[in-house]
Amino acid sequence: MEALELLERALEVEYRFILYYPRLSRIMPTPELGEKVRQLGESSRWHAEVTSTAISRLGGAVGVPTIESLPENGDLKELFTRQLEFEKLALWLHSRASELVPQDLKPFFITIVEQERQHSRLTEEILAAL
Repeated sequence: MEALELLERALEVEYRFILYYPRLSRIMPTPELGEKVRQLGESSRWHAEVTSTAISRLGGAVGVPTIESLPENGDLKELFTRQLEFEKLALWLHSRASELVPQDLKPFFITIVEQERQHSRLTEEILAAL
């Protein structure tokens, strides 16, 4: 997979629930869990910005993102189980992209990779508490 393809897929993953994080943070059973969800949302927005910039720099077009619907049954454990899978996918995509992007973008992607590792841990903590 080349850099542009990796970045486009990473952007899709980042956008999955990006609009829902504020709402999800408010409906979590405890303020501490809500804060963890808020952190996930803030980082995801930044990841999407950096990734969009990289896509543009590589000559790609940043399209309208597809936003996934929240599960109708409201099962937070199911939602965050799926989210953990996507955090791991995002980690892989951004790790691989960090090796292929132009030198001036590498530090941003190295930071994203570190944050994606943290996202996996936060998501595991959320799941353990639900």
